[in-house]
Amino acid sequence: MTTRPEWSSARATIVLAVGVALLVVGIWVATLLTPSPRPMTVEAAAAEVAARLDRIEGTLPEASVLDRSETIAREACPLEGRGEQARVVRVIDVDPEFDRVTWARALAQEFAESDGWVVRTKALETRENLEIRVVGRDLLVVDIIARGDPAQARITLRSRSECSSAS
Repeated sequence: MTTRPEWSSARATIVLAVGVALLVVGIWVATLLTPSPRPMTVEAAAAEVAARLDRIEGTLPEASVLDRSETIAREACPLEGRGEQARVVRVIDVDPEFDRVTWARALAQEFAESDGWVVRTKALETRENLEIRVVGRDLLVVDIIARGDPAQARITLRSRSECSSAS
């Protein structure tokens, strides 16, 4: 039977220390090479929100859209030291005859729960006036108010971006 050489406690400690050091360096390098999930700038964050609003607006029939406007405002991130975020409000004037209830149903089908979306709709003072919340898998929230009367109808989309990592 062969005998195994005994490791001295000093040698075992050195090997363990080198292994831990290599592990720490490896994690540090991986952290440096992994991109931040937060957008680098407020403009990039606003572009992510705008893309979501574009997708929602794309569910509206083009013939029903009469006018649109958008405002983007920079705000301090509610988490101190985390950069800024963008508040985006898009107002879409639609034909007063546009069926907002049917559109809300189609919107819920477009953003299906089976694909990771959550769409909640609540009637306001009448069945045709709606409050809709669309939440994506990425937790970006879009609040929608769809109101109208015989003279004017309007759909307002509101969202805030995530905080940027740079101002």
